[in-house]
Amino acid sequence: MGGNKARKAEFLLADALQKHCDVILTAGAMQSNHARVIATASSRLSLECHLFLAGQKPEPPTANVLLDVLADARIHVSRSEEERVPAMEAFAEELRKDGRTPYIIPVGGSNEVGARGYAWGYKELNGQLRNLPSKPTILVFCSSSGGTHAGILVGNAMSRSQVKILGVRNDDDPNLEGSICKVANALAKRLGLDREFHRDDVHLNSNYVGEGYGVPSEGSREALRELWQREGILLDPVYTSKAMAALLDLARKGEWANERIVFLHTGGTPAAFTN
Repeated sequence: MGGNKARKAEFLLADALQKHCDVILTAGAMQSNHARVIATASSRLSLECHLFLAGQKPEPPTANVLLDVLADARIHVSRSEEERVPAMEAFAEELRKDGRTPYIIPVGGSNEVGARGYAWGYKELNGQLRNLPSKPTILVFCSSSGGTHAGILVGNAMSRSQVKILGVRNDDDPNLEGSICKVANALAKRLGLDREFHRDDVHLNSNYVGEGYGVPSEGSREALRELWQREGILLDPVYTSKAMAALLDLARKGEWANERIVFLHTGGTPAAFTN
């Protein structure tokens, strides 16, 4: 159920352990998939975990929040997205004063450490594709905080792959391309890859955002329903369903008539049970 967040968590928590940190802090929306995966992985490693989540905490807890509680994560509720990170940083400072060693993970785990999980993930995918008959291929996935997208760009460059990459936006962040390039370039430098990424390297489709982040669209609801009925594969109503809505619509319009389409299911299924 963790999807792309589990691959990021593998590297982020390894970094925390190497730095001898004893408490994990991260932030997100109230039903954040990322926060839930970090909470669960931290519990698995016997690390104290604090989540700074924006929104109304459901009572009783549901979906990801329920799993956060079961993982014994401490939830700090923020009234707005803007308050989350300052509150987290202030709390980290208090922990340091008490002699603790906190490890702060950014929203979505989207930095060069977390993105490394998807550079490696892309190399795995590319190896699988090489075992198939040669055919022009496009990889479609949901692009949000940018870490997965950045890792895929680096993995694509490292593999010298000809696969085309298309991210589908699920919010209207005007600087997403810049954020993706920043993380991709930091990761490339970390890995010793002689490559610099620019905004033109980032291909994003912005036509399926709907009313904005966290708000299911008519198309995303239909994509969720159709994939469940036809394949028994569960999408989430916010991320993967919007990307699938784009894939279905573009395919029906003949966008990729002669190409192999690969859909990256980035997880998040507990969000289907928020109510």
